[in-house]
Amino acid sequence: MNKKQYIEYISIDKLRFDPQNPRLPLPVTLKNDEQVVLQWMLEDATIIDLMLSIGQKGYFPGEPLLVVPENDGSDNYSVIEGNRRLSAVKLLSYPELAPVRKKSVTQVSEEAQNKPTELPVLIFDKREDILDYLGYRHITGIKAWGSLEKARYLKQLSGNLTEGSQQEQYKVLAKAIGSRADYVARILTGLAVYEKIAEDEEGKAYVKGLPKEDIQFSVLTTALGYSNISNFLGMDNDKDVELKNLNEPHLHELATWMFKKNSEGQTRLGESRKLKDLNSVVATPQALDSFRSGTPLTEAVILTQVPREIFIQSVQSAKGRLETARNIVYLVDDVLKSDADLLLEIQKLARFIKISIDDKLIEEELS
Repeated sequence: MNKKQYIEYISIDKLRFDPQNPRLPLPVTLKNDEQVVLQWMLEDATIIDLMLSIGQKGYFPGEPLLVVPENDGSDNYSVIEGNRRLSAVKLLSYPELAPVRKKSVTQVSEEAQNKPTELPVLIFDKREDILDYLGYRHITGIKAWGSLEKARYLKQLSGNLTEGSQQEQYKVLAKAIGSRADYVARILTGLAVYEKIAEDEEGKAYVKGLPKEDIQFSVLTTALGYSNISNFLGMDNDKDVELKNLNEPHLHELATWMFKKNSEGQTRLGESRKLKDLNSVVATPQALDSFRSGTPLTEAVILTQVPREIFIQSVQSAKGRLETARNIVYLVDDVLKSDADLLLEIQKLARFIKISIDDKLIEEELS
């Protein structure tokens, strides 16, 4: 690492976006295209707010970008820290670069009193020199990353570790962010699974109709913490980073249940607190078959209990709903013959269940 750092001012034309920025999804980093990065940045409404702030008040010199020289023989630099600020400043000076939200970008640019053409930077020899700083700033510092960004950062950092066992490397990574080795293993495992379902290199959706924006990393890592769910995926536990025995058909099912929304904006899982129920369902063949066939999770989980409990809950639930129907039947004017037919079927079912119970009671008396 450089022993001393001095702030220098570099033209924005010589500053390039970091292709390994942990915030960027894989399809964006693979393309390494300024237009693609700007489009992704502009999907965040706060970029416009940042443009407004810099345009009105200027760029605060106490927030230098952290850069490294590019390896192409040019005098350009990759911005390792500060890509959002670089986006805002570039769009102020070159609003025509905006691939989306052109009208808003152009208006902010036209009304801006300040359009910096140079930015303060700290130049480092190589990318690795500032990874420790990034870890402090975004994981334990005042501008914390989310769990997904933390995981991406840890993955980058792990690429520089070549010695020691996997567990020893986790300890090194844990020290870098002030955490525990088991947390590092768990979050890296979550990232490995996330990348399977959210960041297909060919740009194809892992689950048809599932936007990657709907895949919640924190919910996914929480799900992997349930032993039955991790076993359902063929994983030893939620710290199985290599995913050697990953059951991809089951992962496809899990991603669909947890994140794909129906026309009403609901997933089959529902709220994340229902993960406990899903954990029980995937470990019970009868309940899992029922859930796969379309039974709601709240009903499928009943099948994870012993037959006696299932029977009592089902009968009590049916009784409660029939009582509700009885209490409001006088308000229904447009009755149909199909309503009477349905009630006849219910009557037959109740009679059959009653006969079965009576037979069992007689058998018990005779035994």
